[in-house]
Amino acid sequence: LPVDKQVLLLMDSQDVIHSFWVPEFRVKQDVVPGRTTEYRITPDRVGEYKVRCAELCGTSHSFMEKPVIVSVRADFDTWLTEQKLISDELAKTPEGQGQLLTVRNGCTGCHSLTSTPLQQAPTWFSLFGSKVELANGTTVIADDAYLTESIKTPKVKEVKGYSPSTMPQYVLTDEQVANIVAYIKTLK
Repeated sequence: LPVDKQVLLLMDSQDVIHSFWVPEFRVKQDVVPGRTTEYRITPDRVGEYKVRCAELCGTSHSFMEKPVIVSVRADFDTWLTEQKLISDELAKTPEGQGQLLTVRNGCTGCHSLTSTPLQQAPTWFSLFGSKVELANGTTVIADDAYLTESIKTPKVKEVKGYSPSTMPQYVLTDEQVANIVAYIKTLK
């Protein structure tokens, strides 16, 4: 965020009630499924602050923590230009479009992109083509069909050790799902 500039956050939740909170900003704002919540802030100090969820929202609540970076306007403008260039480049391929979708939908808040899995959801690193052990004791190969089904209906084939009940149900087109699958295939 740019310092000394009012910012309007438009927030919504796909699943449960959350509460956006940065202690240094002095205000919490509930985020409720089915409606857009507006939150205006004017950060007045350059620095890095943690945004947290202040509402006990489920099993992954303790992992809901990310940095909010407040910088001088010139640094913010440089960062914004870089992000636009990255986004434009990614949008040129299905894999890149899938990566953008996972960022916009917050998928990487639960799914790891490295060999170190997070506690909330299976890692996507080297997932494609691997054997996946399911909660019912069977195994499946993580191919296009399995990944597509897992994104569209995550409760159908529950991965051993993970609860699909925490995964929000996104409304995605078949093309968007195919793009996310294409992105997952690149993570090796």
